Amino acid sequence: MSNKNTPDLIETLSQSVNPVAPLGRRGLWLWVGLSLLAGITYVLTAYGARPEMRLLFSEGRVADNLSAYAKTTFFIGLAALAVWQVQATARPEGRLTRVQTGLLGLGLIALLTLTGIDMAVSGLSSALTGLSDGAPGCFLTILVGGMVGLGVGWAVWLRQAAPGNPALFGALSAFAASALMTVAYTLHCDHDAPAYLLLIYLAPNLVAALIGSLIGRALFRW
Repeated sequence: MSNKNTPDLIETLSQSVNPVAPLGRRGLWLWVGLSLLAGITYVLTAYGARPEMRLLFSEGRVADNLSAYAKTTFFIGLAALAVWQVQATARPEGRLTRVQTGLLGLGLIALLTLTGIDMAVSGLSSALTGLSDGAPGCFLTILVGGMVGLGVGWAVWLRQAAPGNPALFGALSAFAASALMTVAYTLHCDHDAPAYLLLIYLAPNLVAALIGSLIGRALFRW
């Protein structure tokens, strides 16, 4: 049996309700653009571009070492996929599609497979060559840069989101920010071995995702 005061309560509550505009994409792409621009500016200023990238941008010629471009292309695709997933889960009704999860899984499996093949063909020690050559600095640059990018995203777009799964959304947002920083870092780093990409490039993205998942529960509660 309903309370006779229910209609009055509903009317009172409805008077304080204001319409909310749909979450647009402008802030999302502003975040992507600012993160890439800041990351690229920092990497090129602090470390400089690798020879293949200098040749491409200054002379418009492609170097013989195509692995440099393949690495950058791979992480551009990973970052684009992550941003797509962030957009898809920004609202309560949002869900990841099979295509999105499948493409992400395919990318991870491809990198793991290449690493396994390289270790089998070249041997473990050869496949891990370069991991001690400034690797911790590379790892931290990507991770810290990704966290800074996540802060930029929070300022310009992410805080307007209302995800149905805050932990997942936080993880995807941090992964996307770190992946964007990874794209910037590929313009400098000349280590192209699959094991290096897995442990020094992809791993900080996954660590960022873990951190994002933990803080997402607090940041994206609504």
